Parts: sequence; C-alpha cells; structure tokens
Amino acid sequence: MPREGAWDIMNELGETSALQFVDLNEDEQAFNRPYSGYIKRCEEMELKIQTIEVAMARFKKKILRCDNTKAFLKNLRDFLATRNKAEHTYFEDLESEIEERLASLNEQIKSHDSLVEKYNHLVEYIHVLAKTAPYFGHEGIIQGQNFGSDEEQKFEGMPPRDLKFCYLSGVIDRDDSQRFRRMLFRATLGMVWSVLIDIEPSADDKGDVMLENSKGEKKNKTVFLIAYPGGNGEFLKNKLNKIADSFGASKYNIPENPGAFMSKLKEIRDLKEDAWRVVEVTRNHIDMVLEGLAQPRKSGGGWSRIEDYRLFLVKEKAVYHNLNMLELQNTVFHGACWCPEASEETVRQTLMGLSGRRAHVAGAQFQRTEPPTKKSPPTYIRTNEFTAPFQEIVNTYGAPRYREVNPGLFTCATFPFLFGVMFGDMGHGAILLAFGLYLIFKKDDLEREKSSLAGLLSARYLVALMGFFAFYCGFIYNDFMAVPWDFFGTCYTVSGHTATKADGCVYPFGLDPSWYHKSNELAYFNSFKMKLSVIIGVSQMVLGTMLKLFNAIHFRSPLDFFFEWVPQIIFLLSTFGYMILLIFLKWGTFYTDTSKAPSIINVFINLMIKAGEFVRNYDICELILLFL
Repeated sequence: MPREGAWDIMNELGETSALQFVDLNEDEQAFNRPYSGYIKRCEEMELKIQTIEVAMARFKKKILRCDNTKAFLKNLRDFLATRNKAEHTYFEDLESEIEERLASLNEQIKSHDSLVEKYNHLVEYIHVLAKTAPYFGHEGIIQGQNFGSDEEQKFEGMPPRDLKFCYLSGVIDRDDSQRFRRMLFRATLGMVWSVLIDIEPSADDKGDVMLENSKGEKKNKTVFLIAYPGGNGEFLKNKLNKIADSFGASKYNIPENPGAFMSKLKEIRDLKEDAWRVVEVTRNHIDMVLEGLAQPRKSGGGWSRIEDYRLFLVKEKAVYHNLNMLELQNTVFHGACWCPEASEETVRQTLMGLSGRRAHVAGAQFQRTEPPTKKSPPTYIRTNEFTAPFQEIVNTYGAPRYREVNPGLFTCATFPFLFGVMFGDMGHGAILLAFGLYLIFKKDDLEREKSSLAGLLSARYLVALMGFFAFYCGFIYNDFMAVPWDFFGTCYTVSGHTATKADGCVYPFGLDPSWYHKSNELAYFNSFKMKLSVIIGVSQMVLGTMLKLFNAIHFRSPLDFFFEWVPQIIFLLSTFGYMILLIFLKWGTFYTDTSKAPSIINVFINLMIKAGEFVRNYDICELILLFL
C-alpha cells in the first residue's frame, strides 16, 4: 500500500475483522517505528480521558458504555462523513478538543476546590464561635442554642474569668482529638485548661454543614478551646501553636467582648453565604461541562460522548499498531497477514470499494503468497450467538491450534449437562430455564431499555441450557425443591420397618420415591450420584483422549500417537475404565446380603497397591464371569 494512503486503507481493513498482520519489524525498537509517536499520543489522550472519567465519577455523572462495536463503527463513519474533511484529521481535532476540555475542567475543579476549602473554613469558624460562646458568657448571642444543667457542669473546670488568661481555639480532625489532648497535657505539664467539643450535624446548624473536599471526603471535626496563663509571655503561646500546627489544626480568633463577638459572627455568616453562592455557580458550570460529556452525541448512539472518544482512540491505536508491523520500502508499505479463505473476497471488495469512494487514495495490492514455514497459522473459529459463550469457556483454558479438533462444539452439550448433574433439581432447574428463555425472547427489549440484565444476554442460551439439563437431571433424581414426586407409584410396599419390592417391578424413570426419608437415604443417594459422576467424568476424559487421536492422525504425527495417545488411553482404560466396569457389575448383581457386596474403592486400591491381587471375599472373579 502507498504510504500516503496507508491510514485509510488500514482503517477500512480493520473494520472487516478478517486479517491478522504479521510483525515484519520484530528486531526494530518500538520507538523507531514510523507510527510510534501516534501511539504515544493516543495513550496520552487515553490518560486524559481517564482523568475526565474520574472527575465524572466524583461529581456523580453516569457514563453510558457501548458494547456494540459494529454500531459504534457505523455511527463514527456517519459522523466523519458530515465533517467534509479527511477522516484522519479528526485525530488532531479530537486531541485539541480533549486538551481544551480537560484544561478548562481542571481550572474549574481547582477553583471549586479552593472555594470549598474557603467555605469549609468559614463553617468551621462559625462552629468554633457557636461551641465556645458559653465559655465566654455569650450564650444569649447564639440563637437556637439551649444549654441546660448538664452543660453548666462542663464549665466547672474553666479558669476564673477575673484572672488574666489567653486563649487558643480552632478545629482538628476528630480522630486526632484524644492524642491532641494527651500531647497538650504532657507538653505543658498540666499548666493549661482545654476542652474538646465534637461538631455534630443537627437541625440547629441552619445549613452550617461542611462540603466534601477535593478527594471526596467529609471528615469529622472537633472544636478545641485552650486557656493558658498570660503571664508566661510568648513561650507557652509558641509551644501551643506548634502543637496545634503539628496536628494540622485550623486556628481561629474569638472576640471576648460581646459586641465584637456578635459582629464577628454576623460577618462570618455573611461571608459564608457569599462563598456558598460562588461555590454553587462553579459547581453548576462543572456539572454543565460534565453533563455534555455524559450525554450521547446528537447524531450518535446510546452511549456517552466520552465513551465515543475512548472507543475512537482504541480504534485509532489499533490502526497505528498494525501499521507499525508493515515494512517501509521507499514510499510503499509491504506487509504480510493471515486471512481466512472465506474472507478473502470480502477483503478484495473492501479495497476496490475504497478506491471507488475516495479518488485521492491509491489502491493497495492484495495477493496470496506461500505461508512461512516457521510460523503456524493463527486459529480462527467462527462463532455465533449460540456457540460464542461455549467457545469462550474453551479459550479460557487454551485456544486450539490451527486445524485441531475444536472441543468447543462438544462443550455446547457437555458443559450444561455436567452442570445439570451437579445442580439437578426440577424446581431450581425450571426457574433457571424460565430465566434463560426470558433473556432469549426479551433480548431486543432489554437492549433497547439498557436494562441491568443486558450484560447476561451474551450467555442467554448457555443459561437456558443449564436450566434445561438441571430440570432433566432433577427429573432423574426425582427431586423438586428437595421434595420427591410420586409420578408412577412405587415398587415397594412398606410394612413397619420392612420394605418389600414387587416381583418384576421396575420404576419407569428416575428414582423410586420410596428411597426418600429412609434411614439409608443419604448413603444410597450419595453412592448413586458419586458413581454417576465418575462415569460421566471418565467418559468425558475418554472423549478428550479420542480427540487427541484424531489430531495425531490428521497431523500425521506418529510421535504423538505412540508416545502420548497410546500410553494415555491404556492407563485411562486400565484404571478408571476398570472402575466403571466394576460399577456396572455391582449395579447389575443382586446381593441377598448387601454387607458382602464388594467395595469398589478397596478393589481399586488393591489394584494399585497389590498389582491386581484380589481378596477372595469380594468374589470379583465371579462377577467378571457373570458380566461376560
């Protein structure tokens, strides 16, 4: 592809999702590649978007996410078509827009935080005046304050007012209040009088509530008042100020004269009201800016504008990342990529359509070549809405190699069935099945309404199958919400403590309800379910081993066949396969005295420890002959 049209061509190829490029510059340093600067700019813009999203979370602005990539790409294509500019120029425009928005937002938030801090200091000052007023005889000045006999008792330890005392007052964090009190006592040897009063929000505060700081915190505060002798000069005053500063205290002056006290209180309240109005205006402006980023674009989809920016950068970075895998020769890029044969024509039509729509973009040549011998093709598995969640389960453990048997197809049946074996209950299974069917038939409505259940829509078929098999296995277990159902009657007649089975009677399906609520119920059901789980589990292991056989035959690998598959299948069948044989033999044998029935676990242990030596009491040889 020519260099001047490389972005347009790669952008179009990326939307096909049909190519996987091979890195032809593996030995090249990342910063020496032609588009590494663009990738760095994308990452810087992503960090700025994350900063904006943090601010949106702080100011309680919800971001609508987009989970439909195709809808986003279509919406982006329609939007870029309205700009009447080259598509690749939108990157520079968006970069400038994000920088301007972030700079303006940071300035507003910084101003908001400064105003909030100023407002909180004024509120603290009001609380200091209100809490310390009774200690200076200004109770009547503070309206709404009612100090009873309990409050009078607090003043008993206060120094006499006819002596000359100096005062230090302020606010500290409530968590530090007790340490602050102890520090005052130790540093002054008990020469000062102090009182600490917690600031508790109440109806009497009349709106004197502190706002959250820049970190979204609203700490509990405590007012302190310290009285110390004035005859000690500046020494004690400096020591108390240093202690208060070490605890991060905010210090405030208290007028002792009633007239000055009332004037100061009125002044602080007026300043607080003015500060609140400025904070509110600033907050409204920030809300307006963030709301514009939280709302969808006018001609956009159902996701926020900030999400639109983020997804565009993800796409843009992917385009530049793949362009860095190409090798530049003069003014032409050469590259190699893997492409599914079924998608080859789609890629060719995309390149031809690009040349037809944009005359300024020179065409790219796309042709087959011999695949490299040292590189294996990537695995490409086509999935649909039904098989996608099952394939995702397989890919969690490992993606199959190219042309290997894909176990995802078998997982569509084995995974929900094994869940049903574990979760077998007709009641619970029916609820889960009904929920899965609701997700299937209400898919469009849930997507349109952006319901909280929309995140489960991708696994709706998986949930429905899990519910179906849970209901089916619950029918086998004859279990409905831990209560047995008597569908076909019973084969047993219970008389006292004796149960007699009718001759030739076989329960049509599942477990006979007579086994429930008997003394050996737990032993019987645990034994049955354990053996059934072992049979199903070993069968799945045999299936996986047989898939390895098919892979060895397909790749014509005698090494894998003779030295992996053969030892594995021999060991599996001679151990766990033998255990399953014993389970069926024991199930098919009638014991008049069940105490003489062989223990399969002991037989299996003896097989490992004693190399197949059997204890005569188990009569295993007779059982094998009977089975044959």
